[in-house]
Amino acid sequence: MLYQAPKTIESSSFKLPRASDRPGMGCLGNRCRRRWSAGRLDRPGDRLVIPSGTLALALLIQPVAADTIIMRNGDRLTGEVVRKEGGELLVRTHYAGTLALDWTEVREVQLDAPVPVLLEDESVVSVGALARQEDTLRMESPAAREPMSVPAEQVRVIQPEPWETGDGGRFSGLVNLAFQDDTGNTDSTELDVDATLSYQRRWSEVEIFGLLEYDTDDGERSTDQWSLNTKYIRRFPNTAWYGAAWLRLKHDFFADTRLRSIVGPALGYRLQPEGGGSYSAEVGPIHLHEDFYDQPDQGFWGPGVFVNFAQPLLGEHLEFYLHGMGFTALGDDDKDVWVSWTGFRVPLVGGFVGSIEYEIDHDSRPAVEAQTTDETVRIKLGYEW
Repeated sequence: MLYQAPKTIESSSFKLPRASDRPGMGCLGNRCRRRWSAGRLDRPGDRLVIPSGTLALALLIQPVAADTIIMRNGDRLTGEVVRKEGGELLVRTHYAGTLALDWTEVREVQLDAPVPVLLEDESVVSVGALARQEDTLRMESPAAREPMSVPAEQVRVIQPEPWETGDGGRFSGLVNLAFQDDTGNTDSTELDVDATLSYQRRWSEVEIFGLLEYDTDDGERSTDQWSLNTKYIRRFPNTAWYGAAWLRLKHDFFADTRLRSIVGPALGYRLQPEGGGSYSAEVGPIHLHEDFYDQPDQGFWGPGVFVNFAQPLLGEHLEFYLHGMGFTALGDDDKDVWVSWTGFRVPLVGGFVGSIEYEIDHDSRPAVEAQTTDETVRIKLGYEW
């Protein structure tokens, strides 16, 4: 029999010969069907066999979930939206790490799955896409039939943490240790430990700072002092102002101070620039009471000021910080107090940090025979979380 050209199935891009028309491919019973039906089971007990190359190719071409960011100039970026806060949108990519984009230059955000967005009015909206239209943002929410539009400045955070929405809390801290042991002409041991703990939940925050110094010289106690400072903060919505309450305690055996206590409310203001850093100041009425070992106790009323300053330097490789408290007694009492810690902190590896710090504690009316000013320099190794 003469060979005839196979019939074809028309396609816009190619022509595929029919299997039954191929030379030597005549059908006898189920042979032809079993031979050409890849992946079909024609009889009970048949096994499905898929070539390994076909399976690998199928896995390779599966679409990868990703968010899409479109900039004002038309540039398109794919990755994972990590967080938007202030003037930056953080996007994690597999080819360039985490990128910080100028939020004002972002035209559109298309999210692979809805994410929470915290607005300035404290409401939380689940959003699947955002588009900028001049000074407003058009947000599409799965829970709403129609998109909602809000002023661009009303979007405070994209992907807020649980503590920011009141669904959980955030606990952080820093512990530092400085230890020195000398033997020889002078036998001395010095131990300094300090810790800072913080807990935040929505608008409330509690800060605790503790310091212990215990030194010996030739077996005799030469330094015995500790401090405990606690502060409660209640932030006011949509503003940098907040309320605070202070309780500060200090013991210093060699300054004849059994316990010095400072207590009072304060009104504070905090700035957090987009470039990093944190600055805050608090002012309020304070009562200072001193309980001495060998002389009458004394108490004072007056205004107090608290300052906190932290500024990153050289990117994030160095930080300068200042924490201080000042007090001036009212009336004819000549009583002034200033306590501060100033230093530089360097992040190391694995959460460890090194720092060098200068502390000054000035009291214009200390106990009899006590010095008016104590100064201490420390080199510390700490762990931060």
